[in-house]
This record gives sequence, structure tokens and C-alpha cells, in this order.
Amino acid sequence: MKWLGEQQAIRASSATSSSRPYAASIASRARSIARLRSSTARLTGGVSLAAPRPAGQAAPVTRAPHVVRHLAVAQAFFVAASSVDLTLTGIVGATTAPTPALATLPFSLLFVAAGLTTFVASRCIGRFGHRATFVASGLVAALGGTVSAVAIAHGSFALFCLGTAVVGASNATAGYYRYLAADANPGARARAVSTVLAGGLVAAVAGPFVATALRDVTATPYVASYLLVAALGLGAALWNTRLRLPAPSATTGPAAAPTQPPRPYAVLWRQPVLLLGVASAVAAALTMLALMTAGPILGLSAGRTPGQAALAIQLHLVGMFAPGFLVPRVIGRLGERRVAALGCAVILLAGLAAAGGAALPLYLTAMFAVGVGWNLAYSGGSAMIASSYRAAERGRVQPVAEVLGIAAQVGGSFAAAGFTTEASWRALGWATAVVAVVVGGLLLLARTRPAAPAVVVDP
Repeated sequence: MKWLGEQQAIRASSATSSSRPYAASIASRARSIARLRSSTARLTGGVSLAAPRPAGQAAPVTRAPHVVRHLAVAQAFFVAASSVDLTLTGIVGATTAPTPALATLPFSLLFVAAGLTTFVASRCIGRFGHRATFVASGLVAALGGTVSAVAIAHGSFALFCLGTAVVGASNATAGYYRYLAADANPGARARAVSTVLAGGLVAAVAGPFVATALRDVTATPYVASYLLVAALGLGAALWNTRLRLPAPSATTGPAAAPTQPPRPYAVLWRQPVLLLGVASAVAAALTMLALMTAGPILGLSAGRTPGQAALAIQLHLVGMFAPGFLVPRVIGRLGERRVAALGCAVILLAGLAAAGGAALPLYLTAMFAVGVGWNLAYSGGSAMIASSYRAAERGRVQPVAEVLGIAAQVGGSFAAAGFTTEASWRALGWATAVVAVVVGGLLLLARTRPAAPAVVVDP
């Protein structure tokens, strides 16, 4: 019996010893498979290789940085199309209007229609989601560009006004690109907004040149230019079908945030961070549109050549969008409020340059600096606005802020008509400086505390 027990013990020990290498081999294989899966995930950028989801199942989501890059491309489509309208609408209006007094009506309708449809765009986002609204907006832009082209071909001023109004209605949704970028990146709102705005740099510079190059492609001038607007709108619609929003856990704090009831308008619109953010965005829009509209006319009346006036517009557009490539690297260190204040400081520089006169160096400095200041003040102000509301309060803040910004653009463009001589240009410069000092001083002196970050999951 003793001998039998010893044999059993030996066999048990042998089995245990032989199983150890096998267990170690299994563990090693598991670690290798885990490393392979991790490497594959990094290489594919989170793209799912699984079979298509059944109908009704939730669509896949992407990470917040991917959303910002997507919106930057969408912004490029928007800026390219709008740059065509901004460049040519005044010219076409002057050639088709029955009286000179109505020549600027199509241009004004771009902004008026955008302001009137901003609340509609916000409701559509809340009801149908960002992707569906952005896709529909691109299709509306395509329709507006087509109507404008047909109007030019037939010499119909009324139909051209309708086409520009339709394009303006589609532009109302483009302002929500930056809000979505900020909502998707609550830890770096100003950086996200600046990155989206940077997407329009190449489009803003190339758009007017391409539109002008297409002038004589058709028998009637500028028909092809507005067909380009339609093509860009269709491209934006197709691109935005790819939009996927981050999962709630990737962009939000507590999971209970969406269940919190929205605060009343009176409470929301007493927040210093919201009021200062709106003030910064409005000041940026007002001063930029005023100088941008009056600048080319002033340049020609002051003896500048058409080439120099075109250079001023190019510098202005570069100033508007180029900072988006540099600001994100330092914007996290400065903070949203300081970025907006820095923008006001640059706008102050532009105002002082304009107040100094219409000499070429001062003229070019004013046009370039107001573009840079717009980018900083608009980015910082938009990020402050986005930090002031929760997901359920989006519709009570975003459309109101958009309407105020568009109203400032309309006011700046209309007011510019009275500042096209050298003396009035100086007065516009001083007025720009005053606005920058007031808003910048408020930004530096105020202490703001943002609300809880918003949730960006579409219904």
C-alpha cells in the first residue's frame, strides 16, 4: 500500500509539472493576441471591421478629434461656396438690378435669410440631429446655387434674389459647426472651434479665383460660377453623410447630465460667461464686416490699384483663417476668455491702423489685423458660449447667439457704405478701436465660471 501511494504521488507531480509549460504557452498566446488587436485598432483608427448593423441599430461613433477634422472639411465646403457669393453677388446684382438702389439687395439677402432661418436650423438639429440637418443644408445650398445660375442665364433679378436668399438660408447651419466641435471637446473648446475655422483657409483664398476663372465658361458670364456654388453644396451634403458623433462617455461628465431640466432663459442669459462670449463674437463680426466691406471701396477711391485692393482682401482672408493652424497649439494654455481678449487687442491694432489713414502699409495692416482679430475673438467667444449651457439648453442659447452675430454682420455691412472715403475710413478705425477696447476690457476684468459641459448625442 505504501508503494502504491508513492506511485500515485509521483504521477500527480509529473502531471502538474507537464501542465505548467502548457499554461505558460496559453498565457503567452493570449498576450500576443491582445497586442495584435491593439495594434490593429491603432492602425485602423477605430474603424469597425464587423458586419453591417441591422436596420434600426445605432450607427457607429467616432472619437471627438475625428469630429473636429470632419467639421473642418465641412467648413471648407461652406467657405468656398460663400466666398463665391461674397465675391460675385454684388457684381451680378449691379448688372441685373432694375435700379442701382437695388444692386446690393441680393448681397444683403444672404445675411437676412441666414438670420431668419437660424432658429429653424436649431429646431431641425434638435428634432432630426446634426447629420440630417447638415446634409439637408448642403442640398439647400445646391438648390440656391442652381436657382442663381438659372436667374443669371435669364437675366432675372427677382429670381437671382430668390437664389441668394436660398443660399443664405443654407448658411444658417454652418454656424453650428463650431458649436458642435466645442460640444464634442469640452476640455478644449476654443481649440476645437479654431481648428474648424482653419478649415476654410484654402477655400477662402482659392474660391474667389476659381469663381472668377469660370466667368466666361458659359455664354452668359458667371453662370458657371454659381453652378460651382451648387456643386460645393452637393459636396457638403455628401461629405456630411459621413458624420458620426462621439459616444456620451467620450465627451461628457456625469451620465445624469442629460436628465437635468433646462434652465429658464432669464437664468441662462444672466451668466457672465455667456454674455461676454456673445459680446466677443458680436464685436468680432461687426468690426470685421465693416472693415472688409468698406476696405476695397476705400482702396480704389484712395488711389490704390485693383491689384493692391485684391491683395488687401487676400491678406484679410488669410488673417481670418490662418491662425487656426497655430492657435490650437497654445490656446489650451491661454484659456477661452484670454484668447477672446487677445483677439480684441488685435482688432484694436487694426482700428488704430485704419485711423492712421489710407497709406498702403496702414491699409494692408488694418485689413490683415482685423482678420486675425476676428479669428481669435470669434473662436474664444464661441467657446465661451458653448461652455454656458447643457445639452437640453442648446436651443435656448445657440440660435439666439447666432441671430445676434448675423445681425452684427448685417449692421457692419450696411454701415460700411458710409465709410468709403479717407476721412470716414479714419472715423471707422476709431470706432473699431473703441469697440475693441470696451469688449476687451470687459473680458479681462470679468470672472466667469462655465456651466457643465454639454452632451452632443443626436436623437
